[in-house]
Amino acid sequence: MLDRIFDLAKIQSAITSFGEPLKKQYYNYLIREFGVLFTFHSNRIEGTNMTLTLNDTKEILNNTYHIESVVDRNKKREINETVNHQKAFQYIFEILDKDMNLIVLIQNLHQIIGSGIIEGAGSYKKYENYLVNSNGEEINFTLPSLVASRMEELRQKYENEWQELTVFERAVRVHMAIINIHPFCDGNGRVARLLMNYELIKNNYPPVNINESQKLSYYSVIEEINIHTDYQNTPLEIGNIKLFSETIQQLSIMTFKNMQKYFEDK
Repeated sequence: MLDRIFDLAKIQSAITSFGEPLKKQYYNYLIREFGVLFTFHSNRIEGTNMTLTLNDTKEILNNTYHIESVVDRNKKREINETVNHQKAFQYIFEILDKDMNLIVLIQNLHQIIGSGIIEGAGSYKKYENYLVNSNGEEINFTLPSLVASRMEELRQKYENEWQELTVFERAVRVHMAIINIHPFCDGNGRVARLLMNYELIKNNYPPVNINESQKLSYYSVIEEINIHTDYQNTPLEIGNIKLFSETIQQLSIMTFKNMQKYFEDK
């Protein structure tokens, strides 16, 4: 299908030059093959889908899993989370050519991943949320009363000054913005990773999958970026993203390599 390419600029150039049949083949690969891994690991990072295996995930998304025989409530929720996340990833491909308002996109992604699972899916949180970092410190995210204004600030930055950044810098920043604002009661991490991949795919770079085994290092990088972040007042003053951006670039190359191997083995 493709020559072996390990340079991001060349990868982007190759994807940009795809004719319609090859682009369709590429998108089908991302949805059907990459998407299974992305859905499985993104949910596992959040501590969900803990009883479903990767093979279960493949069967669920290929409609060969015997869902009707599942009676356990927790497993049913995991199945719904799996289906929802894949639908959200597919949604990205449906709106790539549309002039989509960033806030509408973010809310739509959350509505899809939270359908039937998260109360008020697609709407901003009504109650404060927080996490405890690796040092045992409580991190309080943006107050519910301020979320709408912070999200509007994010949209303004995205449409203006962040357009001067590289695609990877911008993708990482929109990811970090969702993490720092935490606009929803649940599902923020999944939305952040979906949004990051939307930015990459839209700009003809391969999306990235952060493996469950990389969870601790992923959280560690986020903590390091946010070491001086004032979550309450200036969540969009994002720290040094150099290491994270470089990691995402390497993962993007890995996605392309895996795609090449997949089609070579066919």
